Amino acid sequence: MSKENTAHVDANLEVIREYLMGRFKGFEITEQQDRPRTYSFTATKSSEERYQVKVSWPQLSDCGNTPENTKRRLVTDDVAGRMKGTSQGEYFSWVKR
Repeated sequence: MSKENTAHVDANLEVIREYLMGRFKGFEITEQQDRPRTYSFTATKSSEERYQVKVSWPQLSDCGNTPENTKRRLVTDDVAGRMKGTSQGEYFSWVKR
């Protein structure tokens, strides 16, 4: 991956991090990459309260998917709400439409 594309992915990941930290106050946010398929975030407060999302790698690396678009879509797609609506132990898969 080029340095330019790496910077683009990093900017999108930072937007997602900030969104999750704002929506899951008091939770620990952890991350794991399964490149080239997905990048996962887990918000954990206790063993009974854990929410997870998987973001497709192509969505993160798509140059047309700017950090501004990512920020807007996190809100319009209600990613945090959909994470909370997913059964404990399962991931919400957030994919580009």
